[in-house]
Amino acid sequence: ELQLKGSGTTPFSRGGDGRAVIRSSIREFLVSEAMHALGVPTTRALSLVASSSERVRRMWYSADDRGRDHPPNTLISERCAITCRAAPSFIRVGQIELHARRLMRDPGPDEPTKQEARDQLEALVEHAISREFTGEIDSALALPEKLIKVISIFAERQALLTVSWIRVGYVQGNMNSDNCLLSGRTMDYGPFGFIEEYQPMWSPFTSDQERKFGFERQPMAAQVNVLSLAKALIQLLDDNDPDFEDTIERIQEAVQDGYSRRLEELRGEMRRSKLGLANWTVEAQSKIWPELSTLMSRSSVDYTIFFRQLATFSQSEISAAAGSGGEEAAAALFSRLEMSFYEAQKVEETRGEWLAWLRAYASLLSQDPRTEAERQQEMRMASPKYVPREWMLAQAYDAAEDGDFSVLQELMQLLSDPYAEQPELEAKYYRRTPAEALMKGGISYFS
Repeated sequence: ELQLKGSGTTPFSRGGDGRAVIRSSIREFLVSEAMHALGVPTTRALSLVASSSERVRRMWYSADDRGRDHPPNTLISERCAITCRAAPSFIRVGQIELHARRLMRDPGPDEPTKQEARDQLEALVEHAISREFTGEIDSALALPEKLIKVISIFAERQALLTVSWIRVGYVQGNMNSDNCLLSGRTMDYGPFGFIEEYQPMWSPFTSDQERKFGFERQPMAAQVNVLSLAKALIQLLDDNDPDFEDTIERIQEAVQDGYSRRLEELRGEMRRSKLGLANWTVEAQSKIWPELSTLMSRSSVDYTIFFRQLATFSQSEISAAAGSGGEEAAAALFSRLEMSFYEAQKVEETRGEWLAWLRAYASLLSQDPRTEAERQQEMRMASPKYVPREWMLAQAYDAAEDGDFSVLQELMQLLSDPYAEQPELEAKYYRRTPAEALMKGGISYFS
């Protein structure tokens, strides 16, 4: 299926003009393709067309806006653009919910009867199965069995999706059921961002003051969407069916224990690979990772650069830090990480704790039977070198606003191979957030 974003008014444009601007269009175009290259399930961007004459006025941020999070407050004129999205389907959990709510309430004037509402919901579910669950759900199954499988598979997809997001440092921003596809793909690139300085609950979305969709909370938000889907689908069950209670129990197991169990498996495997460990041991799970997460949140460290630099440790350096090399050998490892830190004072305050952590980490790594090359390759494929940071996207759309698409083309090249070293672009893009972009409206935060 294809969708045009910014093509003008439709029955669904809610009173707006239906136009998109080049800023938001470039962000979606670049990032949906970058996510595909990163190995994250996503809708794709087929094309991007910018107008040379049409402009609209939108609320955004002034050039000197810095400081606290707040919604856009400055009216600016921007070029119009149209992005064409592509995916096998764009069926959202919210659409299933809409039809389920029609079934749950008494019909109003000109609304479907109860039976019509039920028929419409079932038809939508059958269509979704044919588009997004082909080969996974037998069309000959009874409806209750189909519903159990839809929920179970969707739960698996949501666990995989959010773990993939955390692996590459992505924050969706607004993860309600209307922005959640049954296919388990990332979609509707709006208030998203890639985490730079690590903060567990970070989100660029100014409307999410409670950080319900913050970085590390995204798997919890995904489980809420699994629950929302389940609540909608059970409206199709017949409570007079002798197997009704058993079906409900199986659905509850998929939503609660099944999802949680699979999330822990996938998240543990993701963390193991980012650390380059041979096994996700009890020590790694209960000590190494929690201590690392705490240190990172206290040290003002760049998430992407830090994990990529971990992959540069040599076997001889690891052996020295794990053995008799002591603090001096740990300091050699630490020097490889220093480019990922934003504040020198915090580095000095936590240096001793980092050295102690590095020695414990090196001790685990030294037990890995793999070669140095094998370990480093796995780590590099788990931790990209390049992600579409917001200040990079801003450079692309600011230039494009003036008719210069060279930055967009360079970023397309860079982000098509995000795990490669690309030394010719390293100085320009393998770096922390520039000082001029820190706490800047429209880059550090936006709606």
